[in-house]
Amino acid sequence: MQATPDDQNQFVTKVAQLTRTQKQVLRLFLSGQDDGAIAVDLEIKDSTVRQHISRIANKLGVPSDKTDKGFRRRELVKQFRQFGIDGYTVADIHYCDEPAVPKVKDSAVEAEVEPKQAWQNDPNFVGREEAIAELDRLRKQGSKLVQIVAAGGQGKTTLARKYLYSRFDHVIEFAIAKETKDIASVQSLLEEKLRQIGKEPGRELMVSLERFKQHLQSKKIGILIDNLEPALDATGKFIGEYRSYVELLRTLNHCSLKSYSIITSRELLNESSISSDVYKLKGLKLEAWQKYFEYQSLIFLKEGKSLMEMHKSFGGNAKAMDVFSGVIKEDCEGKLENYWNSNRNFLLLEPTLENLVKEQFNRLLKLNLIDSYNLICRMGCYRYQDVSTIQKKGVIDLLWDTNETESEKAIKILKDRGLLESKQEKYWLHPIVREEAIQRLRVSSDWIKTNIKAAESWSKQFEKSDNEKDIISSFEAYYHYLSIEEFDQAAKTISRTKERANKSRFSFWTLLYQIGRLQQIKDSIYRLIDTQGISYELARLHDILGDLCLMSGEINAAKNSYQKCSLIAKKLDEQECFFNSDWFSSKGNLRVTSIFNMGLCLVFQWNLSSAIKYFEDVVFLTKSLNSDLRCHNNALVILCFLYSQLNENAKSQEYMKKYSSRFPDYNKSFWSIGHSYIFHGKACQNLKKKGESMESYLKALEFSKKVEYPRIQGQALVGIAELKRINLKYGSALIQHQDSVEIFKKIGGKCDLAEAYLQYALTYQSIRDKGNSQKYFDKALYLWSPEQINAPKQIERVRKVMNQSL
Repeated sequence: MQATPDDQNQFVTKVAQLTRTQKQVLRLFLSGQDDGAIAVDLEIKDSTVRQHISRIANKLGVPSDKTDKGFRRRELVKQFRQFGIDGYTVADIHYCDEPAVPKVKDSAVEAEVEPKQAWQNDPNFVGREEAIAELDRLRKQGSKLVQIVAAGGQGKTTLARKYLYSRFDHVIEFAIAKETKDIASVQSLLEEKLRQIGKEPGRELMVSLERFKQHLQSKKIGILIDNLEPALDATGKFIGEYRSYVELLRTLNHCSLKSYSIITSRELLNESSISSDVYKLKGLKLEAWQKYFEYQSLIFLKEGKSLMEMHKSFGGNAKAMDVFSGVIKEDCEGKLENYWNSNRNFLLLEPTLENLVKEQFNRLLKLNLIDSYNLICRMGCYRYQDVSTIQKKGVIDLLWDTNETESEKAIKILKDRGLLESKQEKYWLHPIVREEAIQRLRVSSDWIKTNIKAAESWSKQFEKSDNEKDIISSFEAYYHYLSIEEFDQAAKTISRTKERANKSRFSFWTLLYQIGRLQQIKDSIYRLIDTQGISYELARLHDILGDLCLMSGEINAAKNSYQKCSLIAKKLDEQECFFNSDWFSSKGNLRVTSIFNMGLCLVFQWNLSSAIKYFEDVVFLTKSLNSDLRCHNNALVILCFLYSQLNENAKSQEYMKKYSSRFPDYNKSFWSIGHSYIFHGKACQNLKKKGESMESYLKALEFSKKVEYPRIQGQALVGIAELKRINLKYGSALIQHQDSVEIFKKIGGKCDLAEAYLQYALTYQSIRDKGNSQKYFDKALYLWSPEQINAPKQIERVRKVMNQSL
C-alpha cells in the first residue's frame, strides 16, 4: 500500500520524538549493523542496544510476534523503507525545539535523556573540559564557524570529533588530504555529502551549496573540516585551485543555519571574507598526563620529577603522551622512570614525534617562509635553562638579515603555528622544537654568526643594568662562545668589568659570586683552562679561580691556582706581554696579586707568621717592579693586623704609620677599599683602639651598601658584633651575628662563615648560653675540619677559646 502524505507526516513526527540516543541506535541499525557492533560504536552494552530497539518499535507502533523474535526488526526496516527514510536522515528528523522527554528511571537507558557526554567516560580522552566548555560557550553566543588551531599532535581532531559527536546526532566530516596534491575539490566533496543526506547535487557549485544550506537551515548538524592547512598558502589564504573552499565556509558561516562547524588546522585561516572564532588549543596539563598514564597502568611517582620533566619537555602534547604510553609498556615494563632516565637527552628518539616536528619545519620551507624558518632554527641556539625566556630584542637580534617589518611577520608566523611560544613579549621554544631547531642550525652556515649575535645581545644587558636578573642573563654569553669554541671570548665574558653610575668598577664574576653563583663560575672556568695557551687571559682565569676556591674554603686548590697565575704572569712580564686594558694586565700587577693572594690563604688558615713573609714580599715587589700601589697599601694594613694578632704591637704600629686609608676615587678595587677598612678595624681592635676600630667597621659597612658588596657587609657586621660584645651590648651583637651568617650562607663564603660562627659562639659564651655557644663552636669546627676547609690552626684556635670557658 502506498503511504499517503498524512501517513508520512505522522511517522516523521513519531521519529522526531525519539531521544538522541535512540536516533543514534536507529541510524546504525538501519545501516545494517548488528547489536554487538552498535554497542561498540556507542560504548554501551548489547542488552542496552536491544532495549533501545524495543522502545523504538513501541514508539513507532510496530507490532510484535511472540513466535518470531526477528519480526519487529524486519517490520521496523520495512516501515522506514516505505516512507523513504534511511539511516543518514534519521538523525536529522527533529523539531526546531525538541520536546522534553520524561526522565526514564531504567538505568540501562537513563543516559539517553541528557545530551550525550560520552567523552567524559572515555579514559583515552582526558584534560579537555575547558576546551569543551569554550566550544559550548562560542556556540551559545551564536558562533557558526570555529577554528581550532594548534601545532601537530595537540589533539585538535580528537577534540573536534568528541565535541561534535557528543552534541549532535548527525555529523558531516569534510576531510582534507594531508598532501596538497591530493585535496579533492569542494564540488566533489559536496556532491558526496548531499547524496548521503538524500539530496541531489546541482550541476553548479553554487546550486549545490544552496541546497546544502537549505538542509542546514532546518537540521541541527555538526560539521567537521579537518586538517585544513594543506589547502592554505603562506599567508593563510586558500591556494588558487582551492579558492572554492571560501564559498563553502561562507555558506557554513551563514547566520540562518542551525549547524555548528569546526575547522582544525595547524595554521590560521586568514580570509577576509570569512569571519570565524579562533580557539588556540594548548597542550594538556600535567594532571591530564597523570590521569592518562594511571589508566594505562603505567608505574610512576605521581609527584616525581620524571613525569614533570616529560610533560614540560613536550609541552603537554597529546600525541607524545599516547606514544610514550605504548613505548613504556612495551620496552620498560610500564615503568615511566626507567624510560625517562634512559632517554631524557633524546627527545626526538621516537619516530612518530620526530616526524611530527620535522613536518612543521619542512612546511615553512615548502611555503618559502625563509625568515620564519631561519628564525626558528636560530632560536635553537638559546639554552632556556638559567634564563627560560628571551626578551623580544634577543629574538630580533637573530634576524640580522631582514628589516623590522619582515622580522615582525616572521615572529607572528611562528607564533600562529605554535612553534614559537610567547607571553608578555617574552619568547621560548618547547624542548622538542628546540632540539630540531638546534640540529638544523648546527649544520647550517648560520651556526657561528647566530651564537655571536646571541652572545652580544646578552652582553648588552650587562652593560645596561647590573640587577640580579640581568647579571644571570648576561652570563649566557659565555655558553654561546663556548659552543662555537671561541674560548678567548668566553674567558673575557667572565673577567670583564663594568663601570657603575658612581664611576666605580666591578668584575662580572664578582657580581655572579655575590648572588650565589660561585659554583657555576668555578665550573665555567675549569672548562676553559685547558683551552688556553700561555696568555694574559689564562693567568687571569687562574687568578679568578683562586679567589673562588678561597671563598668556598678550598684553600689548597686556591694556592695551586695562584701559583699557576704567578708563573704565567712572570713569563708574560719577561716577554713584556702586557696590554694595559685593565689594572691586572699592566706589567707586574698580576704577579704581585698572586703573591698577595697566597698570603691571604695562609691568613684564612691562621698560619699568621708564614703569611707575613708573603705580604712583605708584596711590599718589596710593588716598589721594585714599579707596580701599582693598590696591593702595596693593602699589604701594609694586613701586616699591621698580623703583627697585632701576634702581639708584636710595636711592629704593628710601624706599619700603621705607613698605611693610608685614603682612596682618591672609586676606580680603585672594591676589594682593596673594603678589605682595607676591615683589616684596619681588626688591627685597631687588637691594639685596644676600640673607637678607631668601630669607625673603620662602620666605614666598611657604609661602603659595602653603597657599592652593593655583600661580603664586605658581612665582615663589617662580624667586626661590629665583636665590639658590641666587648661593650656588653649582647642583644645588638646577636642580631648582627645572625645577619652576617645569612649573608655568607647566601654567597657561599665558607671561610667567612666559619669566622662568623666562631664569633657568634663567643657572644653566646659571654652570656653563659652553653647550648648555643656549643652549637656555633661545632659549626665553626666542622667548616675548618679536614673534610671541609682543612685549617688545623683554626681548629686549635677554636679549642683554645672553648677551653677558656671551662
